[in-house]
Amino acid sequence: MTTANKFTYRDEVAERLADFTVNVSGDLDADIRHAAKRALSDSVAVALGALDHQASHIARKFASPFTRPDGAVIWGTSMRANPDLAAFVNGSLLRCYDYNDFYVGERNSGHPSDMTAAVIAVGEWIDASGEDVLVALAVGYEVVGAAFDAFSTAPGGWDYTNLTAIGACAAIARLLKLDVEQAREAFGMTVTPHFATDEVESCELNARGDLTLWKRFNGSDAVRNALQACFLAQAGVEAPVRPFTGSNGFIAKLANKHDPVPVILDRLQTGNKLTRIAWTYMKLWPVGSMAQSAIRAALEARAQVKDLSQIKEVRVFSEEGSYQHFIEMRQDPYHPISRETADHSMPYVVAAAILEGNIGIESFDLERVLDGKRQKFVAEQVKCVADPTLGALKDGKLARAGAGYLSRVEIELQDSTVVHGAAKPFPGHPKAPFSDADIAQKVTQNALAFAGQEVTDQIIKALVTFDTIANVKDFTKILAFDWASAKREKAA
Repeated sequence: MTTANKFTYRDEVAERLADFTVNVSGDLDADIRHAAKRALSDSVAVALGALDHQASHIARKFASPFTRPDGAVIWGTSMRANPDLAAFVNGSLLRCYDYNDFYVGERNSGHPSDMTAAVIAVGEWIDASGEDVLVALAVGYEVVGAAFDAFSTAPGGWDYTNLTAIGACAAIARLLKLDVEQAREAFGMTVTPHFATDEVESCELNARGDLTLWKRFNGSDAVRNALQACFLAQAGVEAPVRPFTGSNGFIAKLANKHDPVPVILDRLQTGNKLTRIAWTYMKLWPVGSMAQSAIRAALEARAQVKDLSQIKEVRVFSEEGSYQHFIEMRQDPYHPISRETADHSMPYVVAAAILEGNIGIESFDLERVLDGKRQKFVAEQVKCVADPTLGALKDGKLARAGAGYLSRVEIELQDSTVVHGAAKPFPGHPKAPFSDADIAQKVTQNALAFAGQEVTDQIIKALVTFDTIANVKDFTKILAFDWASAKREKAA
């Protein structure tokens, strides 16, 4: 015989997250359904473009002893694994390059698309429909947006992935059809045992001159933890009683000076429509978000130069946050020594755009980064300055992001002629959103070398009609191609 506990402990944040996840309407407006397909398509494009990245090779090596024939597809291979492992491996592809979408909230920002591979893996595991996956993603993005409005990870030195994991938990709980009690336990098990520090973004380089490879995995690892929490809750495992509001709970560990609880309660009301998946920022170029406007401006200015040998000087004027992130935080931005020091260097990024007429993954290949002529151009002919008229730190990140993380570019020629690239929002910004054709082009650009034309066309067609797919397995079986073989055939 058991006796009831006379003490009652509540965690209103866990309760609200669970109630919203389970009970918010999944009836997507046509434009939100379209936005969800666009976010999904962008994520798949980015992932497929990273199949030959070092981290991808390592992830597949890690997974190979644990494969099972009835598991979820490891994209670009015939391998299959449990959904948590597939989520980890496929999700790491999204962060191999700075190429996936990002979301800026009132207090935090990060990459909600970290959850995409996990949602697909779970959908594949349970025979979910395409519409089920799109709704789950919309719920997950909504929760990420609320978390980015409510919580700041900076004061405690934590990573954004702690917040993305909360959104991933919501998406997967919705897909698994957990009830409110189970969802509450899943959120508790997501935030209590797994706290990721921001040391991965320390800008300290390893022996190769790169950032640690863990940066490629920390997002998918956080999402994998959320996935496991949902399955644990489904099985009946309980979380701590007050995972968010307890004296040693999630909120206490964040060390925020403001009270985030009212924000969560306000943003996550079950009567709200799902909209935030349409607010995400996308990238045309595989570079950090704060350099996208500078690339756009550099290409605009370059189009007015007939002879690149006549360039005397390139001047980049960036809003203060972009200057801080791509100049001040970097050890030596005018002398990059690796892929990652190059793609986080404003001088290099702008120089590569001007010299190549575009920016692609190959723009940061080591032989290009270390090319003597390019190194000389970056160090001697590119000048970067902060321009607070384009955006000041005091304005806050949300305002600067909403404007487009603006930069403008001037190219001065030997005859003293100066051509200009204006400060405008970049392609993929909510003020300059991708068209369906832009998304299809991004998929093609990233998938073609690894999947071949026929499979690439099948992927694009499936993504366009994803809401009509009866079983996600009909999509993932298209992704079970041999990327290495396709690449060899193209090379031959």
